[in-house]
Amino acid sequence: MSTPKITLYTSHLCPWAHRAHIALKELGLPFEEVLIDLSVPREPWYLEINPRGQVPALVYDGNIITESAIVARFLADAHPSHLLPPSTGIENALYRARLDWFVDAFISKVNPHLFGSARAATEEDRDKSAELLVAAVAKDIEPRLVEGKGPFYGGSETLTFAEV
Repeated sequence: MSTPKITLYTSHLCPWAHRAHIALKELGLPFEEVLIDLSVPREPWYLEINPRGQVPALVYDGNIITESAIVARFLADAHPSHLLPPSTGIENALYRARLDWFVDAFISKVNPHLFGSARAATEEDRDKSAELLVAAVAKDIEPRLVEGKGPFYGGSETLTFAEV
């Protein structure tokens, strides 16, 4: 396969756009990075790439892919690696299903409290968000963690899609 032409439209200030950047770096793919200033209205040229005006957006050999999780999954699927097993076979399908559940639980159960703590107006509110964060991790994340050799999802010794 020839090296694809990849352009990543991103902002280093967006808490989600990093997923695409990490996937590209972890896969060792060369890419051009175009920074988008999120503090001003989007330029018409960028709205042609992503009508929502959000980052990240990836142009991969002329094809536009948007939304951080979708961009990262596309890259992991298009360039098989340690990040994600192929979707063939029952074991790999189960691994992917469990990984998707883990990522969804983190985003839907943990992140609201993480961001709530950062946005808290008072120390009391911050402490309450921190308590809820710890409770969410204990209930929804820790039971899915697997003992293994490495510190990454499933006991992996290398970064996985869960960390992306």
